[in-house]
Amino acid sequence: MEDDVAPRRPGDGLPTAPQAATAAVPGEAATEGYLALATGPRKYVELAMNLAASIKVVDPARRVCLVHDRNTDIPEEAHRLFDDFAVLDDDPAYRPILNKLRLFDYSPYDRSMFVDADCLLVRPDVSDYWRRCAGQPFAITGEVLTKGVWKGNQVATLMADYQASYVVKMNSGVFYFDKSAAAEHFFRALNAFYRQHSEDLVALDGPWKYEDELFFGVVMGRLGMPPLLHGEGAYNTIMATTWRAPICLVDPDRGRCVLYKPTGFYFDIPVLPRGFDRLSPTFVHFVGLKPKRLYHRLSHRFRATAAARQAG
Repeated sequence: MEDDVAPRRPGDGLPTAPQAATAAVPGEAATEGYLALATGPRKYVELAMNLAASIKVVDPARRVCLVHDRNTDIPEEAHRLFDDFAVLDDDPAYRPILNKLRLFDYSPYDRSMFVDADCLLVRPDVSDYWRRCAGQPFAITGEVLTKGVWKGNQVATLMADYQASYVVKMNSGVFYFDKSAAAEHFFRALNAFYRQHSEDLVALDGPWKYEDELFFGVVMGRLGMPPLLHGEGAYNTIMATTWRAPICLVDPDRGRCVLYKPTGFYFDIPVLPRGFDRLSPTFVHFVGLKPKRLYHRLSHRFRATAAARQAG
């Protein structure tokens, strides 16, 4: 396949990610902020507002930007929760979930951390991740794969078809980038690759056919950009999903978050777990907003606390 992205040759190893070419302008403090993406129905704005409220409570020093499309209904309360707003240009080539690939052009910050709208920030250690990401043009936690199956695709086939040295398996619910030339190169390469392969690089299992994670994972392998962390389960450190987690203990007031997730299942039957991992993520990703009672309780508390602090 002829692509606009220069591939690495298999066997080149796992080089470190390219470093940011420049920092903030000397004498000026670099701006840091979170990005939430909401397009389409009003419900996605409401989710983004819950996320923003959690950030205002747990990490009030950093700014929050809502990235939305032109027809999004923005309620008045949103202007008290978001510091900035960015409007996406209409581009029919991008399905709603795939607008993540375009965020470099819409962030108003020198250093940005994107977070899925159905996440909540629950632990104050998020500043540790900001420090660890500093100097990286793009950072996401994940696992380097050279074999096996991901999203129904044989990893070896993905590597061969798209000239990738490896594939990065990750959950794209949280990632970081800066405004360096290296970051711009990565996103330009990512979007050029997407435009060429938007219909042939698809998930072969799961509920969604078109997934941004496949494009992030393959392009990182093509450019020789490993994830922030390596190792099985490494993508659960900053963020973990509630998917198939029978126990979710979250108390933001105490900075406590513990999820127990199955390590696997006997006979691939979900009710027969082999064991459990004990995870303590900084962001909780409420897939399907489940468990619903916990999500709504936390969201209500974050909104109330954020409003009280602003009023005081």
